[in-house]
Amino acid sequence: MAIIKSPTQIREEQAHGLVALLNDIKSKVDEDKVNLKNALLQLNGVLERFYDPQDTQLATADKLKRYILILERKNCNSTSDPRCNIHDIAEDTKTLCDSIISEVKALGIPLRKADTDKSVNVNTTVTQSQEQKQNQHQDVIVKILIEAAKDELTGKQWKELLAVAQAAKSPEEAHKGIMERLKEFGANVSASIVANILTNPSVWNSLSSML
Repeated sequence: MAIIKSPTQIREEQAHGLVALLNDIKSKVDEDKVNLKNALLQLNGVLERFYDPQDTQLATADKLKRYILILERKNCNSTSDPRCNIHDIAEDTKTLCDSIISEVKALGIPLRKADTDKSVNVNTTVTQSQEQKQNQHQDVIVKILIEAAKDELTGKQWKELLAVAQAAKSPEEAHKGIMERLKEFGANVSASIVANILTNPSVWNSLSSML
């Protein structure tokens, strides 16, 4: 039987995996241009999965990657940053790895804004869809109940009930007024309306679909 993991367990496993990857990348960092370039490319790829482009961690890694590519082309004059040299790039890469490792151990996997927005959009869409479906069912039931009542009332009686409902200032007042008017119409009319509603299959089908 498959074990279903909670979101918390999944994020904890991701945090352990990210820490292990960062330690592995850090171990590959040295002052060889090829090794350093490969480590930075791998670091950028990993961080892109967990950080938004504007986050400091990913922005710093991207800057270091650009520096090593500049050095690879032997065009050091294209930047005024004094740390654009093989030694400082290697040291800054190790420092960045250590910083992210400490952060993940203390706070866990960061939650990307893009993922948060997506989750909110999905939840909002699902909620709106459920509300629309429920409202549609309610509209159907109301129409069925109205028709069931109309079948047992004369045209004059129906108009009187509508007038009571329209003149009422609240649902409670409308309910009270309609009940009083139904009593005036007689017990047989009220009983027939209830019986007509309870024996209508459409009412039960619509109610069942809402449960």
